[in-house]
Amino acid sequence: METFSDRLLREHQGAWHEMQQHRFVCEIEQDVLSADVFNRYLVFEGNFVATAIAIFALGVSKAPDIRQQRWLIGVLNALVDTQIAWFDTVLAKRQVNPAGYPDDLPGVRRFRDGMLNVAQRGSYEEIITLMFGAEWMYYHWCKRVSLKTQSDEDVRRWIELHAEEEFFLQASWLKTELDRCAAQLSAEQKFALSDLYGKVLKWEIDFHSAAYA
Repeated sequence: METFSDRLLREHQGAWHEMQQHRFVCEIEQDVLSADVFNRYLVFEGNFVATAIAIFALGVSKAPDIRQQRWLIGVLNALVDTQIAWFDTVLAKRQVNPAGYPDDLPGVRRFRDGMLNVAQRGSYEEIITLMFGAEWMYYHWCKRVSLKTQSDEDVRRWIELHAEEEFFLQASWLKTELDRCAAQLSAEQKFALSDLYGKVLKWEIDFHSAAYA
């Protein structure tokens, strides 16, 4: 029997494959991504970590049970203790001044503001859909790309972080949790989540395209 999360993947194959074959992804896979594009992306993605923290914190506040809260708090700890420190370290190492890469671009705003607005106004199920859309997609292209060589060690480490077992378990938890939530939803509510999932993929595509601005 098809799960709800698999249904979303099936219904939005076009956007899924567009992101999997995005120029940013393919240039990493072919080891030809320019340092300037990656630097710009690091600034945008590093800034988004603060938004992700807010989204997961809202998930904690709207979670139905202590079990979900415990898992989401673990994600928050990783973002605060590990990811922020990694971005600070790698930007300093690459001598990247974030002020030189302003992120007030349409593609960045659509992703950041779209995700945060849904998390603030929406339900727990919508938050899980947001993060499943982002992280399941990210794991899959990073896992594929990790089989190739990246001569830039920072690019390589970024890919590894999202292809490792720990990230896979986080993305898998979101997938399973979405299926659990969907079992209690009406057809209309499921349709709305499918629409939201499609938006997340489009926002991701725009966000990665912004690195070429």
